[in-house]
Amino acid sequence: MRTWVPWSEVAQKPSGTLDEFHALLRKYPRSSLLRICARLSVFFNYGPDAGTTAKEDVVAYWIPALFPPLLVPRVQNMLEKKRVIFFQAQLRYLAAETIRLAEPHAEDGSVVPNVAIGELLLRAGELLYEHHIKPADELDQLANLISQFLPIYEIDSPTEAFIQFLRFYIFLTLNIPRLPAELKTFDVEAEFEKQFGFSLKTYSEFMFFFSMHAMIVRGKKSSDAAMDCGIRLATFQNMKAPTEMIEKMFDNVSFSLDTLTHQKAPSGYGDFEFLRDRPYFRFDEQLYCLDYEFAVSKLESGVLWRVLKSLEPKQRDPYMSFWGSVFEDYVVWLFETYASKQHNKVYSVPKYADDPTKQICDAIIVCGSTAILIEAKLATCRADIRYSGDYKKMRKYIEDRLVSGTDRRVGVSQLVNATRLAAQHPKIHSRDHDERRHWLKLGHERVRPKTFQTGKEEIQRLHSHADRLHEHLDS
Repeated sequence: MRTWVPWSEVAQKPSGTLDEFHALLRKYPRSSLLRICARLSVFFNYGPDAGTTAKEDVVAYWIPALFPPLLVPRVQNMLEKKRVIFFQAQLRYLAAETIRLAEPHAEDGSVVPNVAIGELLLRAGELLYEHHIKPADELDQLANLISQFLPIYEIDSPTEAFIQFLRFYIFLTLNIPRLPAELKTFDVEAEFEKQFGFSLKTYSEFMFFFSMHAMIVRGKKSSDAAMDCGIRLATFQNMKAPTEMIEKMFDNVSFSLDTLTHQKAPSGYGDFEFLRDRPYFRFDEQLYCLDYEFAVSKLESGVLWRVLKSLEPKQRDPYMSFWGSVFEDYVVWLFETYASKQHNKVYSVPKYADDPTKQICDAIIVCGSTAILIEAKLATCRADIRYSGDYKKMRKYIEDRLVSGTDRRVGVSQLVNATRLAAQHPKIHSRDHDERRHWLKLGHERVRPKTFQTGKEEIQRLHSHADRLHEHLDS
């Protein structure tokens, strides 16, 4: 495992604090700091092919430019030891804290000296950390591991952002149209246009243009392209779309220092919600892309999260349930499209024959004599839980959403019930010995009894049902 280099190790001083970081940021205009973030993202080629760290030859080139001469040999030595010097999350944190900065430097046209940038990046990386407690309870320990893992995973996601763009495009153009009428509880296009004042189709086309620009600029791999990485607003002058609509589009994806309002305190070091929502910085008639992944994912964040925030409170849970149905259909579509039809049969939203009002699970895949029961969860975890590092909040979320549910069975408890009913079904007992064993292989070996509940009991019950079935088959 390669570890990143903190500023305290380079400077041979105690770990820096957030207050010290803010004091450094106040030395420079925010416009200069934010444009540095946009340009370094291009220089280091963050984003395409899920790249989240700068390549070694690029790092070696930039070390002498971004650090004071006295520190250059020390940083070069760390690079030779395969330490991570520059990575994407440093820029995210630098941009987020610059946006949140109180009492910033005046916009007087001054710039950040190149040799000061390395310190800013390494200090940003050093602050991407939170001390976690070690609870005694076994399930609390698991919840604590998850609460630690999610921010770490998200600050440098290994997923190619364009795949997320395509996935959400499939949601809109394929999965929603094929939902049964009773599940089409929201007209997404109408809700979107009511909120933003332009059509979802137009928005998708703009997002594709912005995404292609970010890819093309990075693909050039040149200093000139990085320095000139902004999208000039003049590019859109000759479009047929009304100027007012284009301005609304810019407002949806970007912010300027003139319009920037007070930002709420983050839920944790991995909370970049504002940057996700507005990944472009508007300055001097250009749009600067501060984060490739957030920009390319803007189709999803705009349609799902921004519309969600605009709804009446009583509509928000139903809206998320609607998207849960869309995601379940997407999972089924993946199996229908990519699993061999010769060997697999896909059953979407299977119901009990003796009670068609009750759903068994989200899908069943039958391959030969083996059946796999699938529960698909969109699991949209709120930022105040996801980034909090609070294992108690995380445990309650997992129990309510993935294990026991609140007003109905979900996830694990739904599979427990399906397994119990399958064990009692006479048609299963009529199969031959080997075929029965395969059909009942519902993930018993894959699900360990270390989950959550109320959840612990649910998982153990799942094992108990499977064990009883296996004992019956062996008798």
